[in-house]
Amino acid sequence: MENVFCYYRKSINFGNSWTPVERIIHQDKVLFDYCSANNMNVTKRFSDLGYLGSPFQRPELLQIRKILEKPKNKADLLLFYSIGGLRTEMKSNAKLLLEVVDILGKVHFYREGLRIDSKRFELYMEGVGKSEIEIQGQALTPPTDKREA
Repeated sequence: MENVFCYYRKSINFGNSWTPVERIIHQDKVLFDYCSANNMNVTKRFSDLGYLGSPFQRPELLQIRKILEKPKNKADLLLFYSIGGLRTEMKSNAKLLLEVVDILGKVHFYREGLRIDSKRFELYMEGVGKSEIEIQGQALTPPTDKREA
């Protein structure tokens, strides 16, 4: 059984009328059900609900890093609902996010059915060259301009 940290993002759009809290609750339900069905144990849940934006560091990522410093606190991967918009949304916190994923070793994105190791995730986040991530038969190539694909 894998131990999982779930990270919920208020920016994931499920409908124009959904509040940020409703978005977080929906992600929690979907990811918890997914974990239950796939022999994963959700050990901690985190969200960016109180995040004030750039230039501040995301408190939840700081908390994850602090938790992982203690050997008894073990998690096997970080689980997000979707990779969509992640690179631009986390731009000011990319280094911290990469540090967390490097400690865990892998990250999983539910909607895309994508699990990647820390090195490939780093290449994606940095938008290096033509690095691609395969998502259900489609290549996700980091765009060369400032907008997220």
